[in-house]
Amino acid sequence: ELLDMAGDMSDEDKVTIAENGNSDPNAEDVDDEDGWVDETNKLTPHEHTALEMNICPIRLMLVKLHKLTFKIVHSTTLLLPAWKDATEELGLGSRIMLHDMSTRWNSMFHMLEFAIDYHKAIDAMTDKCKLGLGEYKMDEHE
Repeated sequence: ELLDMAGDMSDEDKVTIAENGNSDPNAEDVDDEDGWVDETNKLTPHEHTALEMNICPIRLMLVKLHKLTFKIVHSTTLLLPAWKDATEELGLGSRIMLHDMSTRWNSMFHMLEFAIDYHKAIDAMTDKCKLGLGEYKMDEHE
């Protein structure tokens, strides 16, 4: 399920980068990969497999959020107005969902932070079957 859903994320990322450049206009951070060490290289094959199995639900949730955000932001006639209506109905500020970008290391954190604050609006959007976002609904473990 994860691989099927994540299949075209790189295309969506390219569209977002083309629209916003290589940076998130709301971000204040700067990429710095100096000194980056991949600790998973030290794991045994069994430990690596166990790690992958444990983080699979997290990856699925992140993919769902990424896809949901992309769809809402790029559907200016149907989903974006519905998003604004949902946030207003719930008394939340009318903000556009933050979108993670591969070129901005902290954008995923900001997307998750936003999703926590706006989880009621996200649930409302994914509950509305007519919008076609049901496949991005978070289950009780996500």
